[in-house]
Parts: sequence; C-alpha cells; structure tokens
Amino acid sequence: MSLPDFLPSLSAGSHDADHGEACVMEYVSLLAGEVWSDRPECTHPMLAHEARTANDLLRESDRARLVPLIGRLFGTTEDSPTIRARLRIMQARQVVALLEPEARGHALRAVDEAESWIARDGGLSDVQAALDAAMAFPRATGDLDHEHHEFHVSASRVLAFVMGPDLGAAEAYATTALVIAHLVAASGECRADCGNGPARARRMVKDLSVLIDVYDDVTGRVAADLTEDDVRELADSLG
Repeated sequence: MSLPDFLPSLSAGSHDADHGEACVMEYVSLLAGEVWSDRPECTHPMLAHEARTANDLLRESDRARLVPLIGRLFGTTEDSPTIRARLRIMQARQVVALLEPEARGHALRAVDEAESWIARDGGLSDVQAALDAAMAFPRATGDLDHEHHEFHVSASRVLAFVMGPDLGAAEAYATTALVIAHLVAASGECRADCGNGPARARRMVKDLSVLIDVYDDVTGRVAADLTEDDVRELADSLG
C-alpha cells in the first residue's frame, strides 16, 4: 500500500503537523485520531521506539517499507510484564540469528533462561541475579569495524531503559538475554552489516513486523489490514 497524495509524505525526524511531512509514528497518531505526536498513546512504547528508529535510519527510497505497518501499530495499547518480556526475548532471538552459529551458545542459554521465567513468579533477588548476569558477561573486542562494534555496545546498554520498581524477573532475564546477545555480537561474532544504518533499518522493518506478531499473539489482538480507502476515510473524519 502506498500513502495517498493528500496525506503528508514520510520523512525522517519529528515534524510540525502542518508542514506536509510526518514520521511513521506521527502518521499513526494522525490516523488514530490522537494529538499529533511521534509518541502516540495508541502504540506500545517498545514498538513505537523501533518504528521511530527505523524511520529515521531508512533511506528516503526505502521508507515506504514502513507503510504496511502503520495500521498494525495503532491499537497496541496493552502492556504487562509478560508482553515486555516476550518482546525482549524476540529481540534477543533476532540478534542471535545474526551471530556466527558456533558463537550462539551463551545467548541461546540466556534466551532459554528468560523463557523459563515467563510462567514463574520471582522476587527482588531473582531480578538482581538477572542483572548481575548481564553486568558480569565479558565485554570483548573483536574484528568488527568501529561503527558495527559501537552499535552492539550501545544496544547492550538497554538495561538502563527497563530499570524501575516494577521490573520483574521475566522481563529482567529477557533483557539480560538481549544484552548478552549484543555483547556476543560486539565481540566480533555478528555476520550482518549492523554498522550500515540504512541496511540495518531495512532489517528492522522486518523485525518490527515480527515483534507486532508477538504482541498480537500474547494479547490475542486481531489487527485489520489498513487499505488506502481506510486511510482516506480516517483522514476525512479528522478533517
């Protein structure tokens, strides 16, 4: 599906509502009938973050890859520790898939550990054990180019975004699995070109679609496909 000519064009960054351009999440806010924003309330924060990042990294010629996801992004309003844990586990699996096969052991064991906590209760000591495992995992430098290495090192700092009084064991272990996967990648074991922003963004679009699948599976949501006629009708209703 392409965007109708009467709607703003997709572009990088944030925009004013009357400038004729929008990022993918501003589009979502528009079509959901919310106040213009790149952080609409109708989208789960983790999904919105991935969408904004991909939007800004994609080349102009590739940004239309996000259009089919616009209709799937709004209506993802439910949140819970289980949803967040499942999303983090899938993110970890997506990174593991980029690793050299013989280097996946540590990350896969961390993913399995995270999976085991989904249906279990845990206390503060379990959360701390997960965080300790993430912090203790070796930081190694391999033969990746600088941009590639720095991407994975930066991505491994995701713990800072989940810390809080409501952090449970499942989410903590899921985030730890993601940290370990990125640290293994940063040690020189990643086969992808993560240092190339546009190339990484094209993969992120596919990964985001899978993350939305995970969200739908956990919540039981059934998202309807958004057609061009639907977009026109929504836009007309906002006028």
